[in-house]
Amino acid sequence: MLRGVLHENFKDKKITKILKLPIEVTIKVACYVSSRPKERISVNLTKNQISVKLDYFLLLNYNHIKKYGLSYILMIKEFCMAKKYQKPRRRFENSGLVIPNQSYHVHLENVTNTTNEDIRTMVDNGRYFTIFAPRQSGKTTFFYDFCRSLEDDPLYITVLLSFQSYQNISSKRFYQLIYENLKEQICDRLKNLQCKDFKDVLVIMSEFSMTDHTLFYDLFKKLNAIISNKKIVIFIDEFDGIPLSELENFLMVLRDLYQNYKDISKKALYSVGLVGIKNIAKLVVGGVSPFNIADQVLLPMFSLKNVRDLYAQYTQETNQPFVEEAVQKIYHETSGQPWMVNRLGAILTNQVKKNTIDAITTGDVKKAIDLLLKENNSHFENLYEKILQHQMTFSNILTQTIKYYPDDKSQSWLRQYGLIKEYNNQAIVANLIYKKRFSHFSETKPLSKTIHNKQIFISYSREDKRWLKRLLVHLKPLSFKGVQVWYDDEIRLGDDWPAEIQNAIETSQMAICLISKHFLASEYIHKREIPEILLRHKEGMKIIPVYLSPCVWKYENWLKNIQMFPKDGIPMSKKHIEEQEDILTEIVHEIFSIFHV
Repeated sequence: MLRGVLHENFKDKKITKILKLPIEVTIKVACYVSSRPKERISVNLTKNQISVKLDYFLLLNYNHIKKYGLSYILMIKEFCMAKKYQKPRRRFENSGLVIPNQSYHVHLENVTNTTNEDIRTMVDNGRYFTIFAPRQSGKTTFFYDFCRSLEDDPLYITVLLSFQSYQNISSKRFYQLIYENLKEQICDRLKNLQCKDFKDVLVIMSEFSMTDHTLFYDLFKKLNAIISNKKIVIFIDEFDGIPLSELENFLMVLRDLYQNYKDISKKALYSVGLVGIKNIAKLVVGGVSPFNIADQVLLPMFSLKNVRDLYAQYTQETNQPFVEEAVQKIYHETSGQPWMVNRLGAILTNQVKKNTIDAITTGDVKKAIDLLLKENNSHFENLYEKILQHQMTFSNILTQTIKYYPDDKSQSWLRQYGLIKEYNNQAIVANLIYKKRFSHFSETKPLSKTIHNKQIFISYSREDKRWLKRLLVHLKPLSFKGVQVWYDDEIRLGDDWPAEIQNAIETSQMAICLISKHFLASEYIHKREIPEILLRHKEGMKIIPVYLSPCVWKYENWLKNIQMFPKDGIPMSKKHIEEQEDILTEIVHEIFSIFHV
């Protein structure tokens, strides 16, 4: 606390009369004019002096009054009169995409690839790149913000795609939706730019149809031959939502387009950016990495400047300031995690200290953090589920000094989920709030994987989904007896697919395999699911293969000694509907007897 003494003449009645304010308020106004306060100001009046309790020196400059006279006094009055609470026009966004005219928004700094090139440089150089970051860390907002900036350059045609709702659709429908979006956005942009190639492109795209990945390649082969003075840049948000059956195909075709045209400067498809939570460039599918040609961009957390600027926008609208120590406290506790910075802003201004111009202090921040730590919200719930998948590793990091190993699978996934980070070659919890919220993991023993005695894992190809739906109807009565049925619809957007599937197999007592040509042709099923199922089979898992349609199943050694349905060896597709229903019922009878329910 510092104590400042003002000239006694400042208490002159003439001055307070001009201001039409009490002397106490006059002092407060003076302090606001001099600089922003860090703490709420208290004023003490004594006979010969006025003392102001502050964290640092903030006093009205009496010499300014003496020099500038009435104009200085009136400026103070005007400042004071303006400082009334104003209802905010925007909000702190903590539930989705940040739209700048609706939510407070800051531009991220230093978003670069591993060679220190920014996104615009990568696009200008025709690079393919991936942006990966944890959930609710601002990647979609950054991505849309960058796309808007490209629209000002007539050289570029930006195509925005999102796979968020595509995970459970068929491969054919997947490519149809991609084509519809490509056609609409490319043609609209060319038309608006009055591009000379517009009519030729419109003719081609009106006659074209896309149903698989090879046709995706063919489309851009045609466009590359027509569009000569424009550059198409495709950004795909929520890439993790791609149908699993098309993951390898789609990445491979992007790779082929890049490799085959990388030395050609005039090409239509110029740059591609994929946005998700996983490092797609390191993804291995079928023994190969189909997208390792891409630059990797790791989105940073908010800097202290970002946090300060975000809250300053609220202050500008409402006249309610955040003292500097409060801003630093929030940054220290969150390490700049965007969702938590916004959530704390919302709690502070809507619960802790609302509808006032009183400054938000460090004490207010402590109250807001206490409220946040007690919240049940989707952010913490999602992270909690991820910790359970790697509980032992997280518990060790929480309680011990653990070296960071980039090739450690559990550490790698915890980092991609945003739960841990590397600091001085050590793996540490990403921020203090996560450390407090999930501290109970240091007090409990890691949960070992337990076999669910009544869980069924279904292995199938997406092309056979109609058979799956029919089977699920017959299996439904088992759920009323406590039998769980797991298939890949249980995987949510952005989850660790291989880990989720492996965990489901390891915790199931039975596997139903829907055998068809599509099932046998699936490299993912062949290399990932079947080996895990057979490993569990050796431990006692029951396998029920269902022969759906003609295929070369007899050449699969693992199927030779397992009883298959239908028991007569004739595929389901060759039977009448009534007989198919009888066989499905027979399968469920078998399951009831195995589970003794």
